[in-house]
Amino acid sequence: MTLFKKKEAENKDLGTDLQKEPKAPKVKAPKEPIDKKSLINGSYAMAVTAIIVAAVVIINFIVGTIPTKFTKFDISYQKLFTIGDTTKTILNDLQSDVTINWLTQTGSEDTTIEKLLDTYSGQSSHVKVNKVDIVAEPTFYKAYTSSSPTANSLIVVSGDKSKVISYNDIYEYDSSGYSYSATGFDGEGQITSAINYVTSTDSTKVYYTTGHGEFSLSTDMTNTLSKANIESSELNLLNTDIPDDCSCLIIFSPTTDFTAEESAKVTAFLGNGGHALICSLTSKDETPNFDSILSAYGVSRVSGFIVDPDASHYTQAQYLLMPNISSSSGVASGLTSLNLVYAYAQGLTVTDNDSATYTVTPILTTSDQAYSKSLDSTSLNKEDGDQAQQYDLAVQIEETFSNDSSGASDVSTDTASTASDASVSTASGSTDSSAADTASSAKETKILYYTTPCVFSADALSSLLQQQVSLPSGNTALFSNSITYLTDKAVTVSIASKSLDTPKITVPAAAGSIIGNVAMLLIPAAILVAGVIILVRRRSR
Repeated sequence: MTLFKKKEAENKDLGTDLQKEPKAPKVKAPKEPIDKKSLINGSYAMAVTAIIVAAVVIINFIVGTIPTKFTKFDISYQKLFTIGDTTKTILNDLQSDVTINWLTQTGSEDTTIEKLLDTYSGQSSHVKVNKVDIVAEPTFYKAYTSSSPTANSLIVVSGDKSKVISYNDIYEYDSSGYSYSATGFDGEGQITSAINYVTSTDSTKVYYTTGHGEFSLSTDMTNTLSKANIESSELNLLNTDIPDDCSCLIIFSPTTDFTAEESAKVTAFLGNGGHALICSLTSKDETPNFDSILSAYGVSRVSGFIVDPDASHYTQAQYLLMPNISSSSGVASGLTSLNLVYAYAQGLTVTDNDSATYTVTPILTTSDQAYSKSLDSTSLNKEDGDQAQQYDLAVQIEETFSNDSSGASDVSTDTASTASDASVSTASGSTDSSAADTASSAKETKILYYTTPCVFSADALSSLLQQQVSLPSGNTALFSNSITYLTDKAVTVSIASKSLDTPKITVPAAAGSIIGNVAMLLIPAAILVAGVIILVRRRSR
């Protein structure tokens, strides 16, 4: 029974298998013919792509070889990365190579300094920027200075000469308020001055007197001297004579009188062709020995201080003078368009002397309505005895001597060519052979006399006004011009720093109301109308 059932099951499975249809053999689909046009187009696209990629690489390589001054543009409002004509003149005249070592630390690079350095290297092939990692090379600075500079400081090198520019000197800071923030960028001024220093072959030194309560040289004054690569040292005339290497003697508003011996030293120095910048102070104290230095050239001070009621010749107060700038003085060249304040000053009188071998030229003058007021006066108003006239406020004195004769020769009056624009600079300016011959055969006394320290010192002006103020641009330019003239440099570096203050746009009240209405009403209304129009058009389709 079991075998029968098993056999029957096998026969049933066999029948089922016989009933299945055999599978059809797989047939491969015929290949589509190759589209030659698509192949050509694809090859063409690949070739064009390759050409474009190659062109981009080649263009980038070519652009990389072009100086950055042609490929990078300064779009900053303050033009922080743009160099002026002064710097361009110095860089274009370079005859020796200069390396600017930029001391950096990865991740803390100052991008403003980096872009400015690119401008320098792009302007001259003689300038190379070397980026130094102070972590990888911590002792690099020791070849140039004993003090470790901070990150982003610079070391400018040419030959055996070098100059360190501290990162703290590149920016100017305001600490008058609760915050300590950068207000100015002096990158160009510092770098150009350093390049000028390491490539120059001469040196200039000025001395300023001490021991008579003189005003300290202001920060603006010392910065100008430093940028001009002029070394300054104090000088006590009571203990020593005026050194032979003194290019210019500065007497900055003494509050007590000189001794007869000291004034004699100054007079002898000037009489031998010396140069001096002299400022006096309005005071009740008499200073006969100091005054004798100027009286030798027919110049004396008027007692009291000058008041000028002419509205165009003062600002805020009638003793805060805005003087006329003389066109006959080369020292005042280029200052007529600048603001210049001459505060709490004395007037000058010049004695005519037909036999004098010197010339006295006004630099600054008052209007013809000015008068002098006594220091004891309680009113600035013109009173009986106050004579109105035009006063000299600053003068330029010159006298030329022959070196081989005790007699004086003709006085040189051509000063405009001597006092060059203080914004152009190089200490190594060349002169022609005729000028060199003239210099070797003659000596020229040069004196610039100003009757107030406020003309060059912001500290003195702030003390007078009882508030912190800065000097106008004309005052700083006048000091630069004065130093240029007195140090006999063909050109002097004096590049002002650039303000970091963001300019504010002042909108008048009426205009502000209109702008507000446009922003609040018209613009939303226009958007609403446009939306309705688009909606209607879509529904009408």
